[in-house]
Amino acid sequence: MNNLDKIIGKINAQAQSEADAVFAAGAAKAAQIMEEGEHRASDTVTRAEKKAQRDSLAVVERAYSTADMKKREIILGTKVGLIGKAFSDAERKLLELDDKAYCAFVGHLLCDAVSERVETVEKLRREYGDEEEYSLDFEALFNEKDKKSRAAVIIKTAKAYLKKLSPEMGNTEIRVCEETANIAGGLILRYGDIETNCSVEAVIAGARETLEPKVASILFAKKTETEE
Repeated sequence: MNNLDKIIGKINAQAQSEADAVFAAGAAKAAQIMEEGEHRASDTVTRAEKKAQRDSLAVVERAYSTADMKKREIILGTKVGLIGKAFSDAERKLLELDDKAYCAFVGHLLCDAVSERVETVEKLRREYGDEEEYSLDFEALFNEKDKKSRAAVIIKTAKAYLKKLSPEMGNTEIRVCEETANIAGGLILRYGDIETNCSVEAVIAGARETLEPKVASILFAKKTETEE
């Protein structure tokens, strides 16, 4: 019996030793797995935090970019509006001139248009050797208001200006057309089937093409150091 007990004791001791070794190995493996898991979790959290930070920065950058573009659009729209207002104010002031100043202004427009047309006709006659007699017969179209109250004075004023250019110019026939023009002010000069638009609207539009850059530079010139 004693020998049997000893054998059993040895077997139990060996089994316990092997069990302890297996348990220790399992515990070490579990600790390793947990440590690796913690590292992976930590890396995942770090990557997630960095990604969130990058995403946040991207959102902020897009917001700033959008705001900057919007600001530029507003500034540009304001500039365009101010330039347009400058020319619309100029047109309004011309239309609101008193009778004497208005008739003088439109008389100058009529004089310029007639003299330009006469010079063109003369140039063509010289180029093509046309020596036949001809007459320059002009009609001026006004809006309904100007036709009734200002047309005669405007034509008289224009002929006075033409006479200063030459006596022949001063004798140019200019009639008030029976028709009226759908314009705010000024006139439309008709010579045969050729019309020259001398309305206030057309004059301002023509001036805008050449003057707009200058107006813009005046309206939006940078402040000098002394002004700042």
